[in-house]
Amino acid sequence: MKKIYILTEEKLEKMIDEKVKIREKQMNLKLQKKVMEKEMNLANLQSQINPHFLYNALEGIRGQAIVDNVPVIEKISQALASYFRYNISSKSDIVTLKEELNNVQNYLSIQQFRFNNRFEVEICYENEDEDVFETLMPKLTLQPILENAISHGMESAKKQARIEIRIVKTKKHVSITISDNGKGISESGLKDLNERIKNYNIMRNTEGKHIGIAMPNIDRRIKLMYGDDYGIHISSVLGMGTDVEVYLPFCDNYEQVK
Repeated sequence: MKKIYILTEEKLEKMIDEKVKIREKQMNLKLQKKVMEKEMNLANLQSQINPHFLYNALEGIRGQAIVDNVPVIEKISQALASYFRYNISSKSDIVTLKEELNNVQNYLSIQQFRFNNRFEVEICYENEDEDVFETLMPKLTLQPILENAISHGMESAKKQARIEIRIVKTKKHVSITISDNGKGISESGLKDLNERIKNYNIMRNTEGKHIGIAMPNIDRRIKLMYGDDYGIHISSVLGMGTDVEVYLPFCDNYEQVK
């Protein structure tokens, strides 16, 4: 015998209200993605002031450095050209960890040249986990974190600066931790920073101001791509250094991300 369920007006209104809320959440996420893409495109357009002129100039410098046998200038010119090409390219906003690390290495080469090799950089991972480099992530996830570490943690430091990038892969997840031995962050400053990351909302940008690729922005792009279980978290001890963990699912299939 079939059971007959009778919906009261109250239950019906509750069901409709729940469906409306789910729909609103879905539409809000789509809108946030569009706004984020718009900001990224704006940043790219602002950077694309005749990029071919830049590439050609750097290749010219590199060619002259080869002729004059100045390997340092040759290396830095090549790093600059590769760095700008990666940043300006609009090929895709989703890249592999390998591509991100290549860009990071170019960026660090430029900074080491700038600071006369004051940086000691180490990338640590388990050899058997080489497939981790196929992990997909939003473009320009790692470089801004390193830039932040250098500008806020190391530029004023007198000691030899050290950066360590630790990559740990489990069956389903990837953890990338960028550590520095800079000046660190106070307890109150750290709490405020993690709160801003946690509560960041791209929809608050209603004044048309360009939001740079800062920590909250990176975290939000990861969440829009993979969900609220993923993103970044910062830990720090004043006077000792800072750790920024990027937490991602192990995903190497672009179709799964769409």
